[in-house]
Amino acid sequence: MTFARISNLLLIVIFAFCFIFSGCIATPKAPLDSLTYAAKNTGREENLLVLLRGIGDNNSIFEDEGIIDEIRRRRLPFDIVAPDTHFGYYKAHTLEERLNTDIIDPARRAGYKQIWLAGFSLGGVGSLFYLRSHPGDIDGVLLTSPFLGWDDMIHEIKDAGGVAAWQQVTTDQSEWSRLIWSWIKQYAAAPQNYPPLYLGYGTNDWLSDEGPPLLATVLPVDRSFSVPGNHTVSTFKKLFYRHLDMLQMKFPATPDTVN
Repeated sequence: MTFARISNLLLIVIFAFCFIFSGCIATPKAPLDSLTYAAKNTGREENLLVLLRGIGDNNSIFEDEGIIDEIRRRRLPFDIVAPDTHFGYYKAHTLEERLNTDIIDPARRAGYKQIWLAGFSLGGVGSLFYLRSHPGDIDGVLLTSPFLGWDDMIHEIKDAGGVAAWQQVTTDQSEWSRLIWSWIKQYAAAPQNYPPLYLGYGTNDWLSDEGPPLLATVLPVDRSFSVPGNHTVSTFKKLFYRHLDMLQMKFPATPDTVN
């Protein structure tokens, strides 16, 4: 076994240890703490982009890493909100409720035409859970290196012949990985019933090396892509900027769009 593989396994053990012991997990709040980034000159854009953080980050990372500036530089017609969706909400099974009550429903009442989710790593599976429970709320989802479960779950699906052939589905929320793949199977059978999913992932991702490629098998070929890179912020940014390229094609800039 290579040193790199040993290091990756050690990180997985630490990652799992943090899940098990509640001292590592922040307490959920109601309402969600959120950072908002409204249009600077026009008062408000027509659409809203909701950025969901990974497990090891906080919701200021999008501003700290220049992602907010990049969205603005591309003159995309979106206001932006980054809720602090830490792992405590996933553990308490309240993520979807808080997103709906504190972010999505108020945005609809405020008159936003389209609402898109953009999930990074753990935020990717959070985006899918929200889409599973509230498919009519969302107009599109951008997944960046989503964490979709450990290898044994992915191998079970592959060994069954792929998502369509796999039958060991569940509705049990305690089996979150099996639950989300059960929903992915449902999505794949009738994608027209859901908003579009767009997927980007790194080809050398130690944490999400098999889940995203398997998800890509049920998406149209123009809705998934990969780049060389690991489960790092620099790779996430490369992937997300590709997502932004796609959004630019869907939402061309107008003379009144904010820089």
